Amino acid sequence: MVIIGTILFLAEVLSLPYQGVLAGLGIGGLAVALAARSTVENFIGGITLFADKPVKAGDFCRFGENIGVVETIGLRSVRIRSLDRTIVTIPNAEFAAMHIENYSRRDSILINTEVELRYETTPDQVRWVLTEIRKLLLQHPMVEGDSARARFAGFGAHSLHIAIFAYVRTTDWSKYLGVQEDIFLRLIDIVDESGTGFAFPSTVNYVARDGGIDEERRERVEGIIDQLRKNNQLPFPDFDHDTRGAMADGLDYPPAGSATTR
Repeated sequence: MVIIGTILFLAEVLSLPYQGVLAGLGIGGLAVALAARSTVENFIGGITLFADKPVKAGDFCRFGENIGVVETIGLRSVRIRSLDRTIVTIPNAEFAAMHIENYSRRDSILINTEVELRYETTPDQVRWVLTEIRKLLLQHPMVEGDSARARFAGFGAHSLHIAIFAYVRTTDWSKYLGVQEDIFLRLIDIVDESGTGFAFPSTVNYVARDGGIDEERRERVEGIIDQLRKNNQLPFPDFDHDTRGAMADGLDYPPAGSATTR
């Protein structure tokens, strides 16, 4: 207002028409408003980020199609260290409007994978593999047993699919990778012990030298499943409550021979 008053006073002294001066002020004000628009939007975006706190400095997050660690949140922009170790600067207004997924605030980390078995695998071999995987998930001390599941999920072009879903009890990515590795190695042992094998996307031509599946192991695991069936103990659709409780945290982890057990 002081500036406008001064301009009008000068117009009076210089005998300039008020209409032209006011018109000029209108155009100038519009130009200033347009120039300041992005600054105001980013300032408001910064206030939104500080108030809502979807992320804070140090958080590992996905923003839009990108992933990185938040380094600073300023009044005008957010700076993020990308996986390529570059700095990405995003205006606050744009960042606040993005879909933001904050990985640092997870209470656990999900393993969501599939085991693909050869089509020669018998139904009882599948049952045995499912039983052993469920035992593994229930007994593993780093896995949330109540929500873990292993299910025969369907038939693929080259394989029988077993879907595995389990939460690992850690928020540390490095520890998660160690637990995931341990579980995957144990899955290999389970499939190998069943006498079947992993499928792969290829055309298989059977010849006389192809050993196929292991008949001795097939008979053994089918015998185990048959005994469970006779005793009404098949874990389908799941283990009973008492068995689940008895199995909880019954597996040694880290596994025997691991350097971290010393």
